[in-house]
Amino acid sequence: MRNINLESYLKSELKDNNEENDELVSLIKSIADATKLIAMDTRVTGLKQIRGSLDKTNVQGEQVQILDEISNDKLVNILSKNSSCAGYASEELKDPLIFNSSARFMVVADPLDGSSNISVNMPIGTIFGIIRNTDYGKSSFIKSGRYYISAGYSLYGPSDIFIICANNKVAEFTLDPEKDDYFLSRSEIKVPSKGSIYSINEGNFTLWDNKIKKWVLNTKNPSGTSAKNKKLRYVGSLVADAHRTLINGGIFVYPPDKNNQNGKLRLMYEANPFALIFTSAGGSAVDLEKEILDIEPENFHQRTPLIIGSKSDVNNFLEHMTTGKKRVKENTEITPIFKWTSNSIINLRKSLNISRSNFGKKVGVSRATVLRWEKDIVLPNYVNKKALDNALLSQKNDLIDNPMES
Repeated sequence: MRNINLESYLKSELKDNNEENDELVSLIKSIADATKLIAMDTRVTGLKQIRGSLDKTNVQGEQVQILDEISNDKLVNILSKNSSCAGYASEELKDPLIFNSSARFMVVADPLDGSSNISVNMPIGTIFGIIRNTDYGKSSFIKSGRYYISAGYSLYGPSDIFIICANNKVAEFTLDPEKDDYFLSRSEIKVPSKGSIYSINEGNFTLWDNKIKKWVLNTKNPSGTSAKNKKLRYVGSLVADAHRTLINGGIFVYPPDKNNQNGKLRLMYEANPFALIFTSAGGSAVDLEKEILDIEPENFHQRTPLIIGSKSDVNNFLEHMTTGKKRVKENTEITPIFKWTSNSIINLRKSLNISRSNFGKKVGVSRATVLRWEKDIVLPNYVNKKALDNALLSQKNDLIDNPMES
């Protein structure tokens, strides 16, 4: 694996010889280049005197750390020079920046997650998502996670690593400082079906709903069942806690509380990237009511509860929230006409005789999402199903029978 660098891996995974894939490879590589520069700064924070906070707050009302601003500036500088990047939005910016409105992709990011850990040399990281540019302006950023074509993160720690989700596969790369390049260290990562660790900030215990409290107590000591108690691990850096959960399994929970009734983590550049990563790796990502990827955002800095992890552990959590019934449900406001399965979606695309990229454009999602549908990794949500209905009905006159189900 050591001989496979990030660029080579991406070219082999996105091997369809088309302009879109070439541009996506270029954009991911640019993001990776920015994380290398950020990693260099994290190693010498004390020597460069870039620890500590600035005398200002960001749009979230949080104290801006010096390294927060430096990391954001590095991403802006590199992405603004990439012709494939239409714009960039982040935790540190009140409004998105538009570089080239006609370019193919938008980037969202938390430039330095866990920055409160900088002064004590704990793990921190960069989280990002790549969205297809559909509206050619700032509104392209306000999209559900189904529009994300790729996502990933860097974790700066004992080793500097870069996780990328592309083509429905999740892989890990480790930075070789001597060669200044990321090399493949884990391929096709899969979340274990169940884990032995739960991760939650128990300092908020008194602020939680009683159901959350009962789940925590039962997870510590599952009396009356054959289940083993889980061990608590909580770093306080989302990228660190999520990475441990991705590799070892278990569950990470950041629920709503009395102070943050809509949740605390940001949907667009924290929850959605991790939701795409976890679902692509065979895990789960939900709030208390639906899959994270199905949440239709109302604004860029929208917050959400976040529960990610092994499918079994997430299902167990949801059962506790609803006394035995899963609460994850689809939007019932839109009633699809046809039943859409992986086979019917494949049949529709073949009947239209178009590529996955063009099919995705027709129904308003990315090529990667189409591939996930066809491989039965995720199901289309109700908005997607309506778009699929329209694509079928636009060429079929018979509204009674669904020829795609044959």
